[in-house]
Amino acid sequence: MTTQQPLPLIPAEATEISAAAAMIEDAEGGRVYVHGNLCFAWNAGDTAGRRFAAVSLMRTKAATQTQVAAAFEASPLTVWRWDQALSAAGVSALVPQRTGPRRASKLTPELVSSIAALRAQGLSLRAIGQRVAVSEASVRRALSQDSPTGTDTEVEAEVGVDTDCPATFSGAGSDPCGQATPASVMACGDAVTVLADPVDRSGERVLAAFGMIPCAAPVFTGCGRAPLAGLLLAVPALVATGLIECAHQAYPDFPNGFYSLDTMLCEAVFRALLGEARAEGSTRIDPVALGRVLGLDRAPEVKTIRRKISHLAQAGKAGQWITAMAAGHLAARPEQAAVFYVDGHVRAYQGTRKIAKTHVPRLKFPAPATLETWVT
Repeated sequence: MTTQQPLPLIPAEATEISAAAAMIEDAEGGRVYVHGNLCFAWNAGDTAGRRFAAVSLMRTKAATQTQVAAAFEASPLTVWRWDQALSAAGVSALVPQRTGPRRASKLTPELVSSIAALRAQGLSLRAIGQRVAVSEASVRRALSQDSPTGTDTEVEAEVGVDTDCPATFSGAGSDPCGQATPASVMACGDAVTVLADPVDRSGERVLAAFGMIPCAAPVFTGCGRAPLAGLLLAVPALVATGLIECAHQAYPDFPNGFYSLDTMLCEAVFRALLGEARAEGSTRIDPVALGRVLGLDRAPEVKTIRRKISHLAQAGKAGQWITAMAAGHLAARPEQAAVFYVDGHVRAYQGTRKIAKTHVPRLKFPAPATLETWVT
């Protein structure tokens, strides 16, 4: 009696994925078998269905991520991304995105000619964009296509930047390093870029590291757009307080380095205006953008801020600094000499000693605290 051999669970032409799964992929599409049962199928060109089958094999533990990646000719990271996309937005997220331009350009030759004609009439870039229903950037690009040689001049006139002014700016205060050296002076060019790169200060950083210069002078580069430029509106008020001038009187021996005393004080004031009063708050501010308004390539990082503040604290001249500022205010306003402001402050105590309790307004209940009276 002849015994029939057991029939195979998967077709002979199938490629084994794991001990439980196999796949057939040909010109008509693909099919995946799990324990001999046809579980997934897709037509030729159905990329989303193919990816869904790969992710489903991994989720049902019919094959490992590495086995699925090898069978579907992808990396394990790609299979993981398919899984994350499927979990986030469903099968539609597995559809491959179209590469290249998403749509035809709106800047047709007729539209470019119309933009050039409107510009010749003296309209601004924004007005032209509103007239032809395109963005201001598209108008600028269209003008560059129409007249490559005149675009920079037009953009400069649009932003209203004076190209005859020097690109350097002396910082407030009496610090000698606030005066720009001839090597640091940069003349504005005939063209002003929208967002110019800051001046390369790597050479000055090396010199400051070896103590060969007292500090780096601020250098400002002309541009059509500067993030955080509104902070410069606070400079007149900062000068009026006498903060920087009195600081040089109280701390004449501030150590040399790339960041001067003027820079550190301006950075602290600007950072506080941005809502980040603590030193670690500088990590939430773009250092290049803040450095641009400081006249440097980037703002100081947290460890530099803490090191400079520690030097000021160890000098123990905060009282002398405040007294000098008060004397300056009093000399400028002699009519207010007889006005005193008495203010009480409750400071919560966090130490281990036993002290009397008092009402803490911030906590709204009695707690160990000290009461201080300030007279200014």
